[in-house]
Amino acid sequence: MRLAPLTLALAAAGAITPAWAAEVSGQITDLTGAPVAGVTIEVTGAQLRTQSDAQGRYRLAVADNQHLHLHVGAPAYVHQELDLDIATGLLVQDLVLRPSNIENITVTGTALGRSVLESATPVSVLSDDKLRLATAPTLGDTLAKEPGVQSSYFGPVASRPVIRGMDGARVKVLQNGLSVSDASTISADHSVTAEASTAQQIEILRGPGTLLYGNGAIGGVVNVVDNRIAQHPIEGLSGEVDGRYGTGADERTLAASLNGGNGRLALHLDGTRRRTHDVDIPGYGEKDQDKPQPHGTLANSDIRQDEGTAGIAYTGDRGFIGVSVNRLESNYGIVGHEHEHEEEAEAEHEEHGDEGVRIDLEKTNYQLLAGLGNPLPGFNRLSFAAAYTDYQHRELEEGLAATTFTNKESEGRLSLYHDPLGEWQGVIGLHLNHRDFAASGEEAITPSSKTDSLAAFVVEERQFGNLNLELGARVERYQIKAGTLVLEGHDGDQVFTPAKQRDTNLSLSAGSVWEFSPGYNLGLALTHAERSATAEELYSYGPHLATGTFEVGALYHLHGDHGHPSDGSLEQEKANNLDLTLRKFEGDWSWSLNLFYNEVDNYFYQRNTGVVVGEDEEEEAHEEEGEHHHHGEGLPIYQYSQGNARLYGFEAQVKVPMGELWSIDAFSDYTRGKLKDGGNLPRISPLRLGLTVNLDWQDWHADLGAVRYGKQDKVAEFESASDGYTLVDASLSYRYYSGNGDLFFYLKGNNLTDREARPHTSFLKDKAPLPGRNLTLGVRYAF
Repeated sequence: MRLAPLTLALAAAGAITPAWAAEVSGQITDLTGAPVAGVTIEVTGAQLRTQSDAQGRYRLAVADNQHLHLHVGAPAYVHQELDLDIATGLLVQDLVLRPSNIENITVTGTALGRSVLESATPVSVLSDDKLRLATAPTLGDTLAKEPGVQSSYFGPVASRPVIRGMDGARVKVLQNGLSVSDASTISADHSVTAEASTAQQIEILRGPGTLLYGNGAIGGVVNVVDNRIAQHPIEGLSGEVDGRYGTGADERTLAASLNGGNGRLALHLDGTRRRTHDVDIPGYGEKDQDKPQPHGTLANSDIRQDEGTAGIAYTGDRGFIGVSVNRLESNYGIVGHEHEHEEEAEAEHEEHGDEGVRIDLEKTNYQLLAGLGNPLPGFNRLSFAAAYTDYQHRELEEGLAATTFTNKESEGRLSLYHDPLGEWQGVIGLHLNHRDFAASGEEAITPSSKTDSLAAFVVEERQFGNLNLELGARVERYQIKAGTLVLEGHDGDQVFTPAKQRDTNLSLSAGSVWEFSPGYNLGLALTHAERSATAEELYSYGPHLATGTFEVGALYHLHGDHGHPSDGSLEQEKANNLDLTLRKFEGDWSWSLNLFYNEVDNYFYQRNTGVVVGEDEEEEAHEEEGEHHHHGEGLPIYQYSQGNARLYGFEAQVKVPMGELWSIDAFSDYTRGKLKDGGNLPRISPLRLGLTVNLDWQDWHADLGAVRYGKQDKVAEFESASDGYTLVDASLSYRYYSGNGDLFFYLKGNNLTDREARPHTSFLKDKAPLPGRNLTLGVRYAF
């Protein structure tokens, strides 16, 4: 990335510094008249914000003779918006905030930056202490106990979030609103390259997010937010250091971040170092105990990971601009992925040995974020975000690279927020993406491909008394061009060069939030979203040892155990989704209930065909001679297929206070996924029920909880059922305040009863159970 244009842009931003001749000030109190500290007061369309002090007072210098739209909010209160006309001098505006028992955090991943209670689409946010206690080595495991979210668990080394039965290419994982641009959608054994330990918050949008994020967000969005690029002035120095140790895998993680600035120039540094050994499990890894395997340990499940980020930003009175660079290096074992001779498999696994198959990953990511207030007549704010990612990982066998994956991806989003039109406010924008993916080696079952998309979107919002209405649309041009693929067959090799695939995808949405009674609101979201197939869904062909399958793309016709390519095109997925959300957020009790129904035409899914590749005498001869057997022998064929599908279910949460010290949290979620023509979708999570008892006394917090996972017997063809199980967790934490900073001590225990648990959402459920009993001790220092 060339930095000369950025230098000019920084200088230009610094030159835009108007003189302020007016001031808005006042006091913010709650319903009892007590002052509220830490409330954020922000001017929409300008780079202006402040926070209330310990007495609830605030001051905000603004330009004279203008109309202001203020957004006022704090996590424990219902947010407010108000319009002010100011000439010059001082305008006093006092505010009274209503308390909310549902944590009401502003969600940066929404089009207009709405809070949890203002969003028509169900949203969850992990932040502060809750995020620190939930943080795990993988993103999927970090979020696995959030309502509506489970993990694709591929051992403790790789997992993606599964939202309402959808994962992979349907759930978009973002870093500060931009794609993480890794290879985790290609295969379940590829890790997600977003780090939770240095995140400020993690936002989960359940339901289609295609309006802003396009083709890969038809099932939901996970946005990992950090402060690598400051968007508001920073003065002084602040930072955090977090260290933890976990007994279950001998985990040692150290994470640190540092932010500094002089009110104009802001700098950011952060880093994470993680080391684990093979994780402890209850019993054996594989259900099939005919094979030699270690007891109490999941072989080849260790991680070695280092990550660092540096960012610099300039914040002026009307705008900001900043750049960052992130570097990630990770080396981890692929659980259950064995290529060795049988006699080698009997040998005892040595920690960090190279007899197991491993992934050696490197990624460099550059981000640019910029904002400008009043950029053009009729527009109050411009926002620009861009990223370039250079990703590579090698799959190592006996220390040598057997397969190499690379992904070079560029992305840009331009958003313009217009002045009110009548009583409508909103944003229009452009979003483009270019992806250059390549794979080479033994398991390069998907050809190299180039994917391009260009989209335009618009989101508009209007307030009708206690009802907020939001409308949106997006048109996206999508194109994928794949390289040549050599197919092995009974009659020799066949060269297949797929035709270019082109689609135009349309997304439409309508949503509303109605506060029909004080402390209650009802959210309704209707969405039509379209998604084009990815390269792996179309073109895959070959053995995939990580998942123990022979994968065949949707563009092949199967004849027995052999596929013949076609050069046609396939219909896009077309989803029509309904979300209904009812919330109670004031009073002693608080609760929320989300109901969803999603009809998806032309739904892509991996279907077990019931055919197994390579069950012949030649295989037996190879085994008798002790030769390295041909990849693909004895593997079931899974083909990407299309069918019309229905997914529906619910998420429910409730918080009940029990006196001044005690409270109870409970949740439940359920997803049903089936085909309209009969049959069930694979790897759909079962009913889940959770209950946690909390104790809060002074600066201490303790909790004890259990989550029950039901039996899953509504399975796809040739898919086995999964037993139910219960996981018991607990935590104890203490916060110590001092003049030099705050210390947060925590102890948490996971799977305290050491229960064997095999999640139905995992490809490896019969090879890799969840970790056994684990105790984590940590301390976090913030200054």
